[in-house]
This record gives sequence, structure tokens and C-alpha cells, in this order.
Amino acid sequence: MKANSFVSVGSWQEAYKLLKASPKNKILGGGLWLKKGNAQVDTLIDLSRLNLNKIEDKGSFIEVGSMVSQRELETSSIIKGFAGGVISKAVSKIMGPSFRNVATIGGSIYGKYGFSDLITVLLAFDVELQFYPSKTMSLDEYLKTPGFYDGILTHVRIKKEDAKAFFKKVCITALDYPILNVAISKAKTYKVVVGSRPLVATTLDKTMEYLNNGGADFKKAAEIAVEELKVGDSMATKGEYRKQLAKVYIERGLEEVNK
Repeated sequence: MKANSFVSVGSWQEAYKLLKASPKNKILGGGLWLKKGNAQVDTLIDLSRLNLNKIEDKGSFIEVGSMVSQRELETSSIIKGFAGGVISKAVSKIMGPSFRNVATIGGSIYGKYGFSDLITVLLAFDVELQFYPSKTMSLDEYLKTPGFYDGILTHVRIKKEDAKAFFKKVCITALDYPILNVAISKAKTYKVVVGSRPLVATTLDKTMEYLNNGGADFKKAAEIAVEELKVGDSMATKGEYRKQLAKVYIERGLEEVNK
């Protein structure tokens, strides 16, 4: 990636005006994945002066600023206190601490990366994305919408609920991209999510319908999951192997959240 200029903005209006001025202008975020591309960027827009580096308990939800680093999310006492700390545990498996100190939550989510551990675990909960100037949508809706929203992601809001949760990352070594991610939560209803398919994470709607209508045979639920799960091949492994992994870890995850 090459950029012609860098601007640290002082207001939302300035940031949005710059972003809309040219399709070659980009929000910087942590910049870890952006710099690996070959894009010719006119202006990099830095949001670090806009007070987006906070994690706050808002009562009914946890609000995470888009410039919060993965490491800050991992170590936050607020995040550790939610759903058995499953989000913190999932983030702790992303690369090493030096990487997590730079990667931002906003950049990790906005990019819709198929290999994202963070997206997978967040999709197991009721998560809302707030965009500037005036757009709110669920994480699930954002992932299912083609392309990228043309506003600026400012906050991620995680609804607080009494939930038990499970997360599993399957990879060859600790610093590898995942071969598969599985996340499951159980509160009033079940949510079952598979990521790194190698496509972006998705909920398994037929599996959840079976479970949420009283289905209690976890082996059968895992079989339903494998039937509806769409996977692909990658350099790391074949799609069929991903399905077998999903079957094993979905069954184990359902047993875990029901202990």
C-alpha cells in the first residue's frame, strides 16, 4: 500500500468529508491489513483523536469504541466479566500481543475478514454496530450486506445477557490463520456460529431453529449443522475436513454450554 497523505482528524464531520471526497481515501484503523494490500491510497484518515478508545458498561449493553485495540478488549475487566470471558479468550488467540496491541476492533469488524476470530465470537451474541453519520445495524445484517457500508464505524455495542458460551479455534500453530472457528452461546435462545469456512462467519439458522424449538439431541444438531454449513477449500485444508471439524466441535460446544 502507498498513500499520498495522512490526516489526523479532529471531528466526525472532517473525517466523513474526507472519506467521501474520494474513493481512494481510507480510514486507517490499526493499518495492519491495509498495509499488506496493493491499493494506491490518496489520503489515510486517522481517527485516534476522536475518543474512540473506551470500553464502557452502559447498563444494558457494553459499548466498545472502534479504535479500541484487540489487546485492550482482551484485558478489559468488563469484557472478562461477560459470558465467562469468552470474548477475551477468543481474542487472546489472535496472533501475538504485539499484533493485538495495534489491531483495532473497528478495523477487524469492518473488513469482514473470513479468518476473523473476533467476528465469529461476537456473532454468537446480540451485537449492534453504530456508523457515522446516522446508521445502526446488527453485526449479522452488516455481514450479510454485500460490500462495505460507506459511513464510519464508531462503536460496537454488545447486549448484556446471562449467557453461557463456547469458542474453539482450530489451527496448525498459534500464529496460523484458523482452519475453522466455532462459537456457541446459550441464553434465552441458542446461537451457533461457524467462521473461517474460509468465508466470513455465519450463523447456522436451521441448527438454531432445531435447538430453540426444544431439540436436545446435540449429535443430531451437529448433523443438521453440517448439512446447512457452506464451506470451501483453501490452501490450508479441504472443505470436507472443515465440515468434520465443525460437526465435532459443535457437539462439544453444545455439551459445554449445557453443563
